[in-house]
Formats: sequence, structure tokens, C-alpha cells
Amino acid sequence: MKKEFFSKFFAAAVVAVLGLQAAPSSANQVETPSPGRPGRVVTLVIPAASMVIALDRGPERLIGIHPASRPEITDGILGCFFPAAKQIRADMTGEGFAPNVEALLASRPDLVVQWGDRGRAIVDPIVRAGLPVLTLHSDGGGELAAGWLRLLGRGLVDREARGEALAERFLAARDAIVKTVAEIPESLRPKAVYLYRRQGNVFQVAGKKTTVDSDIRLAGGVNPASHLPGYAQVSVEQLLAWAPDIVLLGNFDKDLRPASLFGDPVFASLPAVREKRVYLYPRGGFRWDPPSHETPLAWRWLLTLFHPDRPSASLRAEMTESYRRLYNRAPTDMEINTILRMIDNNESLYYHRKFSR
Repeated sequence: MKKEFFSKFFAAAVVAVLGLQAAPSSANQVETPSPGRPGRVVTLVIPAASMVIALDRGPERLIGIHPASRPEITDGILGCFFPAAKQIRADMTGEGFAPNVEALLASRPDLVVQWGDRGRAIVDPIVRAGLPVLTLHSDGGGELAAGWLRLLGRGLVDREARGEALAERFLAARDAIVKTVAEIPESLRPKAVYLYRRQGNVFQVAGKKTTVDSDIRLAGGVNPASHLPGYAQVSVEQLLAWAPDIVLLGNFDKDLRPASLFGDPVFASLPAVREKRVYLYPRGGFRWDPPSHETPLAWRWLLTLFHPDRPSASLRAEMTESYRRLYNRAPTDMEINTILRMIDNNESLYYHRKFSR
């Protein structure tokens, strides 16, 4: 399974494997990374900032990040683990990941990490500026992050072995969950809907070709929105018609909380609301709903919520071990409570039973 996954991944991202980006200039020149260990790294890919910190076990060589990466540091656990990371520049890119070339040149990076499958317009200006680029691709499920770990490890030169080891652990965790879920009959898999954003009584839900859809299925759930493209808008009537057993709330809408659904009479007939099975995703070194190096923890969280009566290891213990491996830090009980959103999920069924200390 691992070999098949990586062969497909590298076929789709061969230039990223090399840590290079071909420039479509008249000379058809291929830009090469600076020799030796990149000492100054800029990440324009939002999750890559947290991943570089994990690969390095610290933020020392990370000198620039996407503005949306900053809240992951200031509001997440990384700001507690590494206070100096709060001072990293976050003016390296603008709308739609367009690079701020002036800021990039001023910061003198040895390596810039950018998306490689969102058009040449966000890559070519960096290449023309003479800066080495490592591109990541975003098409796939949550297991994408295993490939990102491997690619970033190679791009950072002296972190290749660590990137390989973290990627292998990542995929081993995935395989273990796949094996567990294979034993669960389809009839026992709950319907789970992920709400990305809400505007009045219109919701964005995760449909097909989204990582959350892939994660729901991986963890033993059924996504009734899986026939819709991407993050699709649906009415409250459609949501009620689906009658999901579980509603998952993302980290991208600060007003979406379990209490906001529990207290809204519009949702009183929704099985997930009636049974109090509405859950806000955790937020650790990165948000647990998009792909990242912490995705295996998110899978374990989902599996526990989808099938709470199945025996399972302590997620808190798994988090302690994982964070020690990723960041060389063990979170306190209070920090784990914050990551798991114990207060926000206080009224949600099974939550304290499964995740309290």
C-alpha cells in the first residue's frame, strides 16, 4: 500500500522530488537549490510552516511564512512550545498565494516552498527572482502530508532521514486504521457531515475530492455530501434531509461551535443535534481538519467519535508521544485540553468519556 501510494505521488510531483522547479524561460534554465544546508527557509504553503518546525524540532531556520500560517503558531500549541516563532515574518505572499517578491528578496531565503499545482503564476516570479523553489502538490486525501514530509525532508537536505521516518510512521498509522475499519460493517458506519462555513442558513460542506471526505471514509464514516463537488453550498433543508448522525465543525469559521447548533431550534430535529453528536475539530501544531503532519491524530479522533463503543488506546497518550516525536516537547494536560477543545465540546456526547484525562 505504501509503495503504491508513493509511486503515484511522485509521478504527479516529480519536479518537487528533486527540490527544483523548471523555469519556462527562453533559455529553458532549471533553477537549482543553494548548495549545502538551506539555512533560511520561507514557506508559502500554509501547513508547511508547522511541518518545517516539526522536521527541525524548532523554528530556527524558518524566516518567512504565509499570513494564514501565523494563527497556527500564535493560537495553537507551537506558540507555547516555541515563543520565538511568533516573530517570524508573515508578509511573503498576498491573495491567492501570489508571492511578494520584494519581501522574498529582502529576506534572502535559501529555499522557498510553494504550491506546484495551482498555476505557474505563483511559481514563476520566484524562479525569475533567482530563488530556489520546492513545490508541493495538493490533490489527494489526508495521506498527502506523508509525501510532503518526505519532500520537505529532502528539500531541507539534512532532514531527509527524519522526513522519511515521519512519513513511514504516518502511513503505518493510516494502515492500522484501515485495518480496524475494514472489520466494521457498512451498516454500523455513521453518516457524518463536515461544515466548513455558515452564512445564515447556507452551509459549505465537504464533498468529493476534499481531504475531509477522504478522512471521514477512512475513519469508518459515511459522508452524505460525497456526491457534491469540493466545498459545496447547501441549504439547511438539505442538511436536515441528510439527517446526519454526526456533524463535524471545522476550524475556519469562528462562529461554528457545538453550542451554536444545540441552541438553534432550526436544527432541533437533526439526529446529530438531538443526540449531541456535534464536534469541533481539534487544533494542535496545525488544524486537524486539513492535511498536515498531525493528520494521523485526527484520524484516531474521528475513529473514536464514529465508533465510541470500540476499544481504543488513549488519544491523550498518543498525542503526548506524537508531540514529543514531532516537536521534542510533551504537552501538559491543560495544553492537551486546549488542543482537543474540551471546553467547546463540553456538551458533546462521549467527548469527556473518551478524551478526558
